[in-house]
Amino acid sequence: MSTKFVRFVAVLAILVSIAGNSGVGRADGGAPPSVSAQNLQPRRAPEPQPLTFPPASSLGVQFVHVATAANSFFDYTIIDHPLTNGNPNAIILVTPNYNPGGVGGTYDNHPIGVYYFDGKWRIFNQDLATMQVGAAFNVIIPTAGAGVFVHTATPSNSASDYTMINNSLTNGHPNAIVFVTPNLTPGGVCGCVDENFPIGVNYNNNANVWTIFRQDGLQIPVDAMFNVFVLTAGAGVFVQTATTNNVGGGISTTIDNPLTNGHPNAIVFVTPNGDPGGVCGCVVANFPIGVYYDDYGIGQWTILNQDNAPMPVGAAFNVLVLVPASDIFIHTVTNTGAPYSLFDNALTNGHPNAIVFTTQNWNPGGVGGKGFDQPTGVAYNLFGSLGILVQNSTYLPVGTAFNVVVPNPDTSVFVHKATVDNILSHSTIIDYPLTNGNPNAIIFVTLKYDPVDGVYLDNAIGVFYDVFRSKWRIYNENGAAMPVGAAFNVFVPTAGPGVGVFVARFTGPSQPIIPIDNPLTNGNPNAIILVTHNYSPGGVDSVNADFPIGVRYYSTSKKWGIFSQDGTNMTNTTAFNVYVFANYKAYLPLVRR
Repeated sequence: MSTKFVRFVAVLAILVSIAGNSGVGRADGGAPPSVSAQNLQPRRAPEPQPLTFPPASSLGVQFVHVATAANSFFDYTIIDHPLTNGNPNAIILVTPNYNPGGVGGTYDNHPIGVYYFDGKWRIFNQDLATMQVGAAFNVIIPTAGAGVFVHTATPSNSASDYTMINNSLTNGHPNAIVFVTPNLTPGGVCGCVDENFPIGVNYNNNANVWTIFRQDGLQIPVDAMFNVFVLTAGAGVFVQTATTNNVGGGISTTIDNPLTNGHPNAIVFVTPNGDPGGVCGCVVANFPIGVYYDDYGIGQWTILNQDNAPMPVGAAFNVLVLVPASDIFIHTVTNTGAPYSLFDNALTNGHPNAIVFTTQNWNPGGVGGKGFDQPTGVAYNLFGSLGILVQNSTYLPVGTAFNVVVPNPDTSVFVHKATVDNILSHSTIIDYPLTNGNPNAIIFVTLKYDPVDGVYLDNAIGVFYDVFRSKWRIYNENGAAMPVGAAFNVFVPTAGPGVGVFVARFTGPSQPIIPIDNPLTNGNPNAIILVTHNYSPGGVDSVNADFPIGVRYYSTSKKWGIFSQDGTNMTNTTAFNVYVFANYKAYLPLVRR
């Protein structure tokens, strides 16, 4: 165990207090006409949700897994996630995603399943076909409960092409919404029963139970095993039925739901349902399914027949899309004598896998002023809270403030870890659909301390686009080698109102601060700004920013600025990815549940 980690644990043990408040923001450039012309506007504030809507974190942890050359071999791709690594009892539900974020497109026209081997879970093609690089999968690890379990087909619960589920949440409940993924090795023990066939669920009115069945009508094999997730219908949990209006003779059925319409980053899970409500639709969906975002003027998600055969009218599917849950707030340090400060927020308390982004704020609301010129990140601690962590164990001064963003955990948000396969000198290569081949991607990065790997980065970081590999990289500004195990929270919001690049254009001598001249921030001391240094906006190289950065409001000029915390003068063309929330208070009802 590193001495830094020992110290981190020790100071946690003498925690005096924790602090948390609310706020966030985005900034546009004040100098270059090309930036000012963007006329950045705040994103529309999420609509407050009724208290009966479950937040995303209550149902489980969701993410998109992409098969890459580094994580895929033969017929499988390896999942690397803290909730599944070293956990043979993890319950994982998977749906193929043709184009995460509405970008790219790779078919996986094979029945899929999951299995555990050598400390990690894998998604695999049941027919042993080669896993295609670029194939993507929506993954959810449900929160443990009575509706999350493994079902095994036995001689006593199986007949013909189906196996009967025996669970209090499904027995006698024809309107239950059931999701299923084949599991080859529950508990890490290999059942090793071939399940090379499309599956679905249907309600058996004679026995008043739900069943898992083979779509091809053949005998269900004894000892076939399945991960099962049972929900009740509600917001984000519903049945989609293919009709003449939503199929239109194509290979898919279009979902029309406010949680998915116009949201290419939504993460959608699907299982075929033969008898919604216990009424036999009896339409076979004997094909591998996936989901696909149709952005050709439609802006809606569809359920896709991956073998390109027509989608049969009457085919029905259970659908899960998690209700958005996000927050923005200002966190002010109140505890003394510690290199950390903990948040107190509903979306981070008790959620070690929450993905959080921060930028130091000199004077929230334009009041006071406290800088901190050391590199920081975020970490989850022994007390069940997430918070700011100083990377070199320097104590945080009381009054230091940070802008904090907790985005909705969708396709645009993920954790990137530096591995032997993706490290190149002082950088680590991001391999993700939303960033690959996209020099104009707007990327925000925050260091994440992973207690398993115990890696600190005592330096500033930034992002740059590698034109030769057509991929973005996270890099150490000081040129230090990127260590294996370094972890980063990554956010790739859609460019447009409220999201853009700010480039320094000094008309006089260089300064340690770049004024922001933008209607969203001018005269608005309550704006909250998220910033990441971008070495190569649009794929064009500029300059390093080897210093901790923050944002500051000047009451005299009534403008915000991006500044170097150690007083280093910035160079012309220094560029920053900037996200401004001009009125963070509009977001508060979403998480004050």
